[in-house]
Amino acid sequence: MIRKNNFFALTLFFVLPLLVLSSCKDDDDSTPQNDKNDDVFELAIRRVNTGVSISEFTSARDTFVAKLMTEEGTSNDREVQPFFNYLGSDLPLDSVYIGLTQYEDVATYNSLGQSLSSSTEAQTFFGTFTPIIFEALQPLDEYKPVDLGTVAPLGTGQVLEIAVRDLSTYSNFNQADYETARDAFLTKLSQQNGFVKEIQWKSVLNPNIVVGMTVYESQQAVIAINSDATFTGSLETQTFIGNYPPSVFGTINTILK
Repeated sequence: MIRKNNFFALTLFFVLPLLVLSSCKDDDDSTPQNDKNDDVFELAIRRVNTGVSISEFTSARDTFVAKLMTEEGTSNDREVQPFFNYLGSDLPLDSVYIGLTQYEDVATYNSLGQSLSSSTEAQTFFGTFTPIIFEALQPLDEYKPVDLGTVAPLGTGQVLEIAVRDLSTYSNFNQADYETARDAFLTKLSQQNGFVKEIQWKSVLNPNIVVGMTVYESQQAVIAINSDATFTGSLETQTFIGNYPPSVFGTINTILK
């Protein structure tokens, strides 16, 4: 059964940001189709609604995603689930599912968001969850291009850390100081055994939202890194995490697909 009030709210939640995106469209359409440098990546963090079974949610999700993936310009739909929450809130992790989808550009993301939002598949799916975070992202230039299918592939045992920050929440925020601290921390992190890959993202919906994604070899690897006092007590870690902890969302996630 479609929960009408919830669906109406979700439709606004998903479609209104597209009005912002439409103003970002590049008038130059000469970019080759296989160029991933202008791809847009959807980050959808959802909490399954009370009274909705996990099987109902996953069935509705899979039906919607199957429809989405038939559309030109979409690829690499991924799904992960948290097993650890850095923010220490009472968020029920077994009811949280995180979707990641790759689109070939802003125009495609904008067009499909508007055309599919009223479909039966979307209505049914949107009625099964409440959004926690919904962002359209692009990687920082130094991390381009990104092929989402190669990020923590299913079956490798790798895990994905996702940290969402709202830069406007840090007092006396200084962009240069943030970037210096971030880059020093990431250099230190990249030297740790079990580190695989880092991608830093920016939102195309909200300039204050930034996202870090880190791939580790395994759950054991990330636990070992975070338990190593030499790393956690280092100047680089203390400066960045101490001054700029994840302010919106921060989890380590198992790969589902």
